[in-house]
Amino acid sequence: MTTLVLALAVVTGAQAPSPARTVEGKVSYATATTAYLDAGSREGLAAGMTVALYRGSGSAGTCTVREVGDHFAACTGHGLHGGERFAVQTAVPAAPAVAQLAPIPSDEEQARRLAAVEATPVAMVEAAATAKKEVAIPQLPLLEADLGYGLWATNSGSATSGRLQLDVRVSGLEAFAGFRLFADARLMQWAPYYSAFAPGGSTQLLVYDLELAQREPGRSWTAAFGRVIPWFIPGATVMDGAQAGFKVGSVELGAFGGLLPNPYNTEPQTNSYTGGVYANFEAPIGKTLLSGGARVAVVQDQSVMRHYEGELALNYWVGSALSLAGDLRVGGGDLKAPDYIDAGRITISTRPWEPLTIGAGFSYWGLLTPDQEPQAIWPGPSRRADANVGIEAAKWITISALGGWIDDLVSNLSHTYLGPEVLFPHLLAGLSLGYLRDLGWLEGGNAWAQLAWQASQSARLTGRLSWYQTAANGSSTATNELGATISGTVGLNRWLALRFSVLMRVGLDNGQGSIPFGTSSELFLVGNY
Repeated sequence: MTTLVLALAVVTGAQAPSPARTVEGKVSYATATTAYLDAGSREGLAAGMTVALYRGSGSAGTCTVREVGDHFAACTGHGLHGGERFAVQTAVPAAPAVAQLAPIPSDEEQARRLAAVEATPVAMVEAAATAKKEVAIPQLPLLEADLGYGLWATNSGSATSGRLQLDVRVSGLEAFAGFRLFADARLMQWAPYYSAFAPGGSTQLLVYDLELAQREPGRSWTAAFGRVIPWFIPGATVMDGAQAGFKVGSVELGAFGGLLPNPYNTEPQTNSYTGGVYANFEAPIGKTLLSGGARVAVVQDQSVMRHYEGELALNYWVGSALSLAGDLRVGGGDLKAPDYIDAGRITISTRPWEPLTIGAGFSYWGLLTPDQEPQAIWPGPSRRADANVGIEAAKWITISALGGWIDDLVSNLSHTYLGPEVLFPHLLAGLSLGYLRDLGWLEGGNAWAQLAWQASQSARLTGRLSWYQTAANGSSTATNELGATISGTVGLNRWLALRFSVLMRVGLDNGQGSIPFGTSSELFLVGNY
């Protein structure tokens, strides 16, 4: 039995807002320790959330949201793979009520009121000056560090391992001439070490971000150099190089280029590079908003394959009533996808009636990327569709249903899932009960109960109990497993907190004489300044 990791609920530091909904998505692509999700702050994700990942009908572990854009998020974890799914309970605040103005008085009434005002005597009042109160604007932590230990254990085989881990992040520390320092690095020591867990050796230093950047909103130009995470460039990846752009109104035009680090251990390398030009814009249109970005680039990977890419991403919002998002990538060169369509995605969410929320999406990945490493980071050719509908039946209960379909274009295997979920948002910090039925290549189901508790302003706990049943298509037998998760964050003082999680999964079928068991547990001290 391989190491088992149970899906972890979203953990935030505040009471779950209402109305709640289920937000689904996928990992667009991933490095060894970072997954890039196709959902962001507009869908309710926030930095610090823990997101459960799924592969097929089973759990694929968890990741913690590190950075959030409008419709994307960077999520750190281990064993991450592109194409994995996630579904989190979150909420998007409703639009404020529109004030209803009184009707305009008639000309005669306005004249009467004016005469009354002019006839009223006005007494002189001496003004007394008062000191102006200072307004404090909260500042995000400039320095963050996590130090802790993770354990993966199973009673089958020799796949038990521990990892001592130190994460350090710098978020916009002022350097010079408007440039700020951004950094994100992880130091790990595995004992014992298994290459299937993380290729690269027992001691690893992973550098995800190390750049000096100027991206102040009031300036007409932007620039970044070092190990750059490109901003506002759809489909661009981390590079050892530079990005520069200039702004004309709400439009930014620029260029980027650099060497691509090894995607598994982040080491610099000289046989892979990328470069190109980009544009992004934001255009309010009446009560609506249209934004987007485009990229034209060349990518040379370590397998000596050159690929030319063009990508366009658009987002359109009509208040809180409608949201549309789409992304299309085409390409050619040494690698070609059918009809030159590398990837495409379109999502829609609407709220036609205040208690009702409807969402749907479709994505396609057509490019088959060679991958010789033990952990694949790019999805294979596939088609995916999903939909969800939720209704706030009352202030204390929300009922929703979700479903989806996945078609693997390499193996020609298909998978469909469908099921309901009931949320009680005001029971402690939220109670959800749900069930998903799996059809297709793998038959089975997954039922769960999840409860969150805001014990204090600085302490939040979450527990989840799950049951899994899986059977290969056509098989007369099925495996049954029970999973449990307890996770939480406890503030020790203003700048230091304790974060922990214990994930366990136990087999219920004793066909081999022993009950299979697996656990993944973590304990971290989290500091920020």
